[in-house]
Amino acid sequence: MKYIPVIVISSVFIFWSCEKTVLLDLNQMPSKIVIEGLVTNQPGYQFVKISRTSGFYESGQTPRVVDAVVSVEDDLGSEFIFTHNPNDHPDSTGYYFPATEFVGEIGRRYLLQVFVDGENYQAEDQLFAVTDIDSLQYQINSDERSEPKEEDKFYEVLLYAKEPQATTDYYLFKFYRNDSLKIYAPSDIYFADDKTLGEEINGVPSPVYYAPEDSARVEMYSLSREGYVFYSDLFNLLNNDGGMFSPPPANSRTNLSNGALGFFHASAVAISGIRIKED
Repeated sequence: MKYIPVIVISSVFIFWSCEKTVLLDLNQMPSKIVIEGLVTNQPGYQFVKISRTSGFYESGQTPRVVDAVVSVEDDLGSEFIFTHNPNDHPDSTGYYFPATEFVGEIGRRYLLQVFVDGENYQAEDQLFAVTDIDSLQYQINSDERSEPKEEDKFYEVLLYAKEPQATTDYYLFKFYRNDSLKIYAPSDIYFADDKTLGEEINGVPSPVYYAPEDSARVEMYSLSREGYVFYSDLFNLLNNDGGMFSPPPANSRTNLSNGALGFFHASAVAISGIRIKED
């Protein structure tokens, strides 16, 4: 036992004198195609974004695919061709938009087809109805006013709607401030089923805060069961703390074929807005 302190002290000096940066061999897999698609019953909302996964040590924007062949077909046989970044906008690299504008119809099923590097990727989703937003109101959140995340932003928006109980429904929510989509962290995903919301969506507060004279907009998207599962998986993955009792990380279950990541989403959208006035 008397030799233990000597061994410990010697070990400390060895580690101090041999400091070295080591890059871990992560045995990285070949990159995968990532597809994010949306078809709605609102004009101007249709798009398909295509990119590739990048390596662990790579930073910056993920590689975008600009030479894919993309189309969407409904279950009545109508086909819509998508073209890459038709307006050559610098922020739209990798985005494909309809060559001819169209809107989705409630009840229809939509099939996405993407051809990249000789590979075919497909996904199918049904466009379900979404309940109307009856109204938006706002109020001061006293806790947020005491310790605001952002200066002068402590008003929360309250959402009111009726949830039809005769059907099983799933929803995705997006919150905008002054026409910009607002999230505080990449893991902020706002989704729910009708059991969580209940029959009355009675003053559900927004997770986003606003200042006087800000404009607030809430968008409520319908989800299929597959869409709800995808966002639930994604939420759990992004909020996994890596602890002993956390499940091992895994990619979200998706409706895309051929090993592609992402999701193709057909949705009805309810939209409502309000301007915040100082009390």
